[in-house]
Amino acid sequence: MKKLVTCAALLTLTAVAAPAMAQDQWLVSLCEYTKADDKNRVRKVLSDNKMNVRKIYDAVKCNGDSLIQFAIRSDAYETGAFFVKQMPAKALEAEGLEAWAAANGFGSSALLNDIKARIGQD
Repeated sequence: MKKLVTCAALLTLTAVAAPAMAQDQWLVSLCEYTKADDKNRVRKVLSDNKMNVRKIYDAVKCNGDSLIQFAIRSDAYETGAFFVKQMPAKALEAEGLEAWAAANGFGSSALLNDIKARIGQD
């Protein structure tokens, strides 16, 4: 009887933990594909999980940075440009990416041109 209760408890814990681990895994994959500058895989991860960049952007952090900051830091132009195109201009402006890039030594990043164009500062 004791073994049956233990097995049932383990199965319950596994069933509860599995969705959380699956959710965490796609977030890890999103960050890994961003760092690798693999825009197609980023799009696939978002599509497979029925996610929209605009809806998750504020909640997702890769090494403490937003997705665009992480792309700038990783020199991932294609993926970063994808994120910039998906975000509203007001959100990009409010995030202060230009000031962040200048303060962190990324003032010459090619993504800053895309960001400026998106918010209308070109």
